[in-house]
Amino acid sequence: MQGEKLSYSRLITRTKYFQEKSLELEKELIFANDQIASLEKQIESSKENEDIIVQLKEELIMLKKELEKQSNEQSILKTELEGKQKTVFEDSGSESLAKIKSYEDLLATMQVEINDKDKRLQHYQGKIKNLEKRAQYQENHTINEDEEQSEAVDELYAISYFNTSLILDKKHSVIIRGDLQIENCGTKNLRNPLVCFRFRPTETAVLKGKIYPIEQAETRSLDSKEGVQWVFPDHDWLEKAKDKGEIWVSPLHPVTLKPGEQIGIESFQIPIRSEFKEPVIIEGFVYFQKENYRIKVSNQIVISY
Repeated sequence: MQGEKLSYSRLITRTKYFQEKSLELEKELIFANDQIASLEKQIESSKENEDIIVQLKEELIMLKKELEKQSNEQSILKTELEGKQKTVFEDSGSESLAKIKSYEDLLATMQVEINDKDKRLQHYQGKIKNLEKRAQYQENHTINEDEEQSEAVDELYAISYFNTSLILDKKHSVIIRGDLQIENCGTKNLRNPLVCFRFRPTETAVLKGKIYPIEQAETRSLDSKEGVQWVFPDHDWLEKAKDKGEIWVSPLHPVTLKPGEQIGIESFQIPIRSEFKEPVIIEGFVYFQKENYRIKVSNQIVISY
């Protein structure tokens, strides 16, 4: 019986690991797709070398197909994992060794698939770097985003922006207080925003306020009047923030943003210690997973000493 409990506990731990690994891959694919879109604009703006442009466009099409295939595979993987995890918890009373063995076999298969995705992603990112180097030899015309906007309202169209204020404490450290607003300006619903705060330098990545680790938020007795409850979806979000300079935030429960509506991450705080003498830059990105739609926050937070 003791062996069964250990196996079951190990299974739950591994299941949680695969969920987090799948989410991490999804985040990397988001920014890889942004790089492709940027390169495509750069290539289309240059008319000097038609042969190179055609070749680059063909490579971009292939990369987009690979990205779409990986995204579909990842979606299937997450669905299978969630279904199996639900079954495990429903049957936790019996702790059947046979079922645990079958789930462990499934997780072993998932491990192989995730390793394969890691290799594909590395190849994919290498291709993007190659395109960036080749695109440097072409003219780089600045594209005015306002001119690209159609007079008609796009079906998927949202805007996001920071509202901030600065507080200087007695030790000459700075505290940034603010909100991040997200507004649906299109004609279709947008669901479940995943928000990224990107910090430079990376060691300045700290985010405080009414945002909780997901484990803590799930056990709190939350007042429904609080509105959207924002959480850190990664259990080791602080370690990842220091490593990558990125902090990811998402709603605890499903959220639907109808046309004309807006939501916000309100009253967040970002302390900047006085020993940072170089400029601190904070960018924001919003990704709507269901619609595969992403935007960049229209303004940055910049602190210069």
